[in-house]
Amino acid sequence: MDLYLDCGNGISGDMTLAALVHLGLDPAPLTAALARAGVDCRIEARPETRAGGPGRRVDVSWDDGQPLRHPADIAAIFNRLELGGTALRRALAVLEALTLAEAEAHQIAPEKVHFHEVGAIDTLVDIAGACWGLEQLGVGRVMASPLPWFSGTVECAHGLIPLPAPAAAWLMRGKPVRPTGAREELVTPTGAALVHVLVDEFLDGPQGVLTALGTGYGSRPAPAGLRAWLVEPVAESVPHAQGGLEQVLQLETHLDHLSGEELGLALTALTALPETLDVLWLPGIGKKNRPAGLLRVLCRPADGESVSLAILRHTHSLGLRRQRLERLALPREAAGLHRAGETLEAKAYTLEGRRYVRAEADAVKAAAARLGVGAPALRFGE
Repeated sequence: MDLYLDCGNGISGDMTLAALVHLGLDPAPLTAALARAGVDCRIEARPETRAGGPGRRVDVSWDDGQPLRHPADIAAIFNRLELGGTALRRALAVLEALTLAEAEAHQIAPEKVHFHEVGAIDTLVDIAGACWGLEQLGVGRVMASPLPWFSGTVECAHGLIPLPAPAAAWLMRGKPVRPTGAREELVTPTGAALVHVLVDEFLDGPQGVLTALGTGYGSRPAPAGLRAWLVEPVAESVPHAQGGLEQVLQLETHLDHLSGEELGLALTALTALPETLDVLWLPGIGKKNRPAGLLRVLCRPADGESVSLAILRHTHSLGLRRQRLERLALPREAAGLHRAGETLEAKAYTLEGRRYVRAEADAVKAAAARLGVGAPALRFGE
């Protein structure tokens, strides 16, 4: 299942969690998990109807005596929560992105960043709840609209600051934006951090079959909220016999921590996966002049989660870049190729009206072993 976030009216942490609750997420297990992790708070989700239609609003409250302020304190809670592997990785990545943005905004070291006392637990719940909620709702891919842009100012604890707020603006780099007539803060730093980590692709609208709508309202009295659509993807494969355009997912990560043997094992394991369309390793030089390389894996969008997990499992990379691409497939079909008295499995394809036949690599390998020759002999022999 895909999720499409319509961010035209803004996005914040509490709006995101509220939209997921409206889609059917039960926050009670999250409250219980937080209590077991040492955070005794109350998560109240209630119906809310504004000009944007019916939705939900989520408020977090707690008693005094919970001085969670620094990112390390929140990260320690995340590591104690029973979120699940994917949700935990996402939550820690969102927290790191928000920490780096605040450090940049205040020109301090990341370890010196702290959240205000009234917002630390809110931030914790919003991030953990959003990442856990995606997993609970079975969301594999997150898409979003361009982010709304308003150039103005707002009064906050630090005085009069420009909008988007400095931390949010830092996280919005590289994201598509659109001007809006609203004269208020629309994208909060937490909302921008969630978008930065969770969104796989920016689209003008959802693609597929719309199955459910959740609307999340935040604490500000804005008439409209964050709309989140659950979308059933439409099958996007093309018959290879005909050829044509198809969608593929490109997964990339830079690696500089594996030994040669570990890298070889990882490439072998990923190549053997039936879900992978292609695996490519490009060696190079990384930061601090260390030997490094780019691992690039192609798969179909429907297999994105399982292949992503496989890459993380076999490389222990701390993150992946995911990009949806359009691929042009040539018409092709299964065929046989006769070489050295052997009939090899092959693929036939058509290019510019001419038919070509290429033997499958595994078939060449097996035939070469049977004949006691090298693979080139099957290509160049009579």
